[in-house]
Amino acid sequence: MPIAVRPLSLALSDACLAHWPVSTGTIRSRIPDWTEPDRFDDSAWVSAIMVSIDRFDAFGFPVRRDVEAVILRTYVITPAGQRAIHFLSLDVNDRLVADAMRNLFRLPAHHASVGRREEGDRTEVLTRRRGDDRARLAVTFTPAGEPGRTAPDTLSSFLVERERYVATGPLGSRLVGSVGHPPWPVQPADATVTERSLLDAAGIDPAGEPSLVHYSPGVEMAIGTLERA
Repeated sequence: MPIAVRPLSLALSDACLAHWPVSTGTIRSRIPDWTEPDRFDDSAWVSAIMVSIDRFDAFGFPVRRDVEAVILRTYVITPAGQRAIHFLSLDVNDRLVADAMRNLFRLPAHHASVGRREEGDRTEVLTRRRGDDRARLAVTFTPAGEPGRTAPDTLSSFLVERERYVATGPLGSRLVGSVGHPPWPVQPADATVTERSLLDAAGIDPAGEPSLVHYSPGVEMAIGTLERA
């Protein structure tokens, strides 16, 4: 039996996941019109993920190493009732990776300057989108506790464990792709957001600091090709 080749394989590490509750109306205007906002305790959510991509392989071939990314995403339900991710933006510091994500997977990827500075357990990530200096995100975070799996039916599980993503294809076609990975190992983290105009650029304006922050040492992930919903 032939071995299935994963369209996109990623080795992710040193991830900070910051989450904000937002109004359902705000999210409804930012997602494909054939999806619905997914909610937890009557709130829609948006997450910013600052992550290192140690390895980026496409269709079984190594493409890039040591890429920095900042992912802005929200959570939706498909017409089939599937829980999925909708990507609001992906900012990566490698133009080839940005082009691959945008052209092969219909993701809103941008070439950006993403700097990471570490001082002991404290990490600072500063993102500035190339060609749009207004789209910035600056976050300082420090992990706490020990990593473990999220408990079922909790807000953490709702935000972290997703197996699908959605996108809109040519002529408005409805597309759904798979996201395969073992359970994320996560732990609490302290985070301070000092600049967040990246969220403003996506039309998101949450109040205050993130309501919940996770840190993860990383996970292996495979992203499947898009199929019509």
